Amino acid sequence: MKISRILLVISALLFSITSLYAEELWQKGNIRIHYFLEGPHAVDPTDINHNQIPDQVEDLMTQTIASRMMFVEVLGFPDPFAGKRFKTASYLDIHIRSKEKLKANGVAYDELQRFNKPGDPKGTLSICFNVTNEIKSATNLSPTHEFFHLIQHGVTYFKNRWFTEGTARWAQRALGAEGVGPCESMPAWPLSAERMKEIGGLTYGAAEAFWNPLAVRLDTHSPLPETPALATLRTMKYADGSKVLKDEKLIGWEFIHEVLLELGKTDETAFRTLGYDSWSEENQRSERNDPFIFQTVNKIVARREGR
Repeated sequence: MKISRILLVISALLFSITSLYAEELWQKGNIRIHYFLEGPHAVDPTDINHNQIPDQVEDLMTQTIASRMMFVEVLGFPDPFAGKRFKTASYLDIHIRSKEKLKANGVAYDELQRFNKPGDPKGTLSICFNVTNEIKSATNLSPTHEFFHLIQHGVTYFKNRWFTEGTARWAQRALGAEGVGPCESMPAWPLSAERMKEIGGLTYGAAEAFWNPLAVRLDTHSPLPETPALATLRTMKYADGSKVLKDEKLIGWEFIHEVLLELGKTDETAFRTLGYDSWSEENQRSERNDPFIFQTVNKIVARREGR
């Protein structure tokens, strides 16, 4: 039997196993969480506040809403729903699935999805990220990480992982503690061509090696903007009573905000210069994008340092 045939058989078996169990839905506004109470994708049924929603599901919803409030309403990052790429989306759909299925703690999708959920009008479109049923949001910031990916995808086509994963790892501190993650030393700026190549080969580690050090270097010690959303965030709690917003520090948020917006313009230049005929997956991830991203960062660093 050919490999492709085997994969089709496995997929069909997994679908049939999943379909044995009823998928549950919990919705707040245009955010929907799809989960199972039984089977391989089942969530933890613990419900300490007795509201008939598993705490794991409730905390995931709470963190996602808080992430959107922080980035969009407090810090002014583009709302994924408002950009031209995702403006036709009706929902943010989040699926809780097994780690075996996802192969990661979370996955965010850069294309609009058609899930054909029961009751949805034909052609309903969604933006989406999924997390595993091992994630407990009261102690894990993966939902914030995945939501930031949706912000990235709504602004720029660049998907070079040293950029996407590096800045998403930085973004987790928006609801976490201490304002910024670990930082390696950055003795020289601008970076040498050799060092840029090394950074371009990183994924999550680019936060520690590149984005966090720059965030610290360029931070203006600006407090989080005092908005109604920030006032609400201060009051939000997880099901166990712990605070959602651990502190009010996010080092370098103005710098990252500026980089992201600028990359939304830079990708148009890269598209023309590199002669792309489409933003295929290969082109979005191509290392040929790296010089354009680095040039954008260099320009913003120089601008912010008055050089």
